[in-house]
Amino acid sequence: MSAVQHLRLIEPQSERSKDTLVQPCDVEIGSQSLKHGDSSPEVLQENEHVIPDGGWKAWCTVAGAFLILMCSSGYANSYGVFQAAYVEELLPNHSASEIAWIGTVQDFLFFSMGIPAGILFDARKFRSLTVSGSVLLVGCCFAQSAAKPGQYYQFFLSQGVGQGIGLGLMYLPAVAVVSQYFLKWRALVTGVLYMGSGLGGVIFPILINKVLQSHGFTTSVRATGYLLLGGLVLANLLIRPNYNPSHNSLPPPKLKTLLTDLPYLIGTLSAFFTGFGIFFPFFYIQLYSITIGLDQNISFYTLTIMNGASIFGRFIPTIFADRFGPITCQIPSTIISTVLVFVLLSIKTQPGIIAFCVLYGFFSGAGKVVSLFPPMIALMANSMAEVGVRMGLSFFVYSLAVLTGSPIVGALIGYGPFTWWKGIVFAGVCFGAGSGLMLVTRSMLQRKKGVKWI
Repeated sequence: MSAVQHLRLIEPQSERSKDTLVQPCDVEIGSQSLKHGDSSPEVLQENEHVIPDGGWKAWCTVAGAFLILMCSSGYANSYGVFQAAYVEELLPNHSASEIAWIGTVQDFLFFSMGIPAGILFDARKFRSLTVSGSVLLVGCCFAQSAAKPGQYYQFFLSQGVGQGIGLGLMYLPAVAVVSQYFLKWRALVTGVLYMGSGLGGVIFPILINKVLQSHGFTTSVRATGYLLLGGLVLANLLIRPNYNPSHNSLPPPKLKTLLTDLPYLIGTLSAFFTGFGIFFPFFYIQLYSITIGLDQNISFYTLTIMNGASIFGRFIPTIFADRFGPITCQIPSTIISTVLVFVLLSIKTQPGIIAFCVLYGFFSGAGKVVSLFPPMIALMANSMAEVGVRMGLSFFVYSLAVLTGSPIVGALIGYGPFTWWKGIVFAGVCFGAGSGLMLVTRSMLQRKKGVKWI
């Protein structure tokens, strides 16, 4: 089965009922999924592909993918700790905007590498992707620990470029492979999978901050490298692909089809504007809390609190997305996240910062391009052959906003004293534009498909 067919198309509620979920031990032939108990002659073919919806191998693969997301997305979500360390100690002669390019290039490659990773995944190079990505990430992490203070290019190449490529090579295969084992429980398992990202976002900031305070930057990064090494070795031992041996690739769609699909274009534009604003708190909340006079020990835990709350924000909406639609479930999250960004303008106390981290972490968990945005894009496809192309193009456009958003905020807030209101207003306006465009997307798709929940 190709990566195109691993992504689940969420059908309109009017076209299926809650009772039409595929039962365990389904078989997949070509691009169709059929019940194992079906006695039709067409079902019993030689190269049938069994999707077990459970079993030892399936759950070991989920555990391995969980660890990969913890060590990839969870680690990437911890960049705010490095941003604060670079600004305050290691790169004091560089502006916050210049330093933010390290993290944004890392995130840009994290998403944009999905295009070559998807092609290689379709070519059955799953193991090559996970192993090479693991080796590159761990190796560049140790290279980062050897970077010298003041040498911007060393941090940029080791963390921004090297680690970004390694993260991108692992991410798509880890998400896609789980779909080879689950149909009935795919949404729920995907939600569990993305909780690994939030867990990593809790573990890594605590580890880095604690060791940084007691033993310095070099030792803290090396400790992170050893944790990544252990987690990824175990992940590669657990995870296994379950390719369909009889899959025949469907013809790719024409580019004109995508460029004339107005709901898809507006939905992608929504993601673009959202990408400008959504990572602002994850990059700057620790530095912001320090500059407004909060206790440093509390400031060190702000990113951890935010990532911890995002664990539930990533999982809970997936429970309802199959019934009410991914766009319907995502819109409240993006609107509330927009409001919270503007509320940050008036937050100057420790309880206020903690409350912001909890609420923003939870609601942005669904708004990010992790749990609900992929099924939203898949819903717009006219056939299975379009899903991968639409997803790759949308992710690439999103990655452009991720690449430039935080550096723009850094340029707006300046060197110091930081002009925080400029960065907050920019992030909030962009986030709000993305939310508005998502409302337009939902309305257009409702009319196009003739359904209430979309």
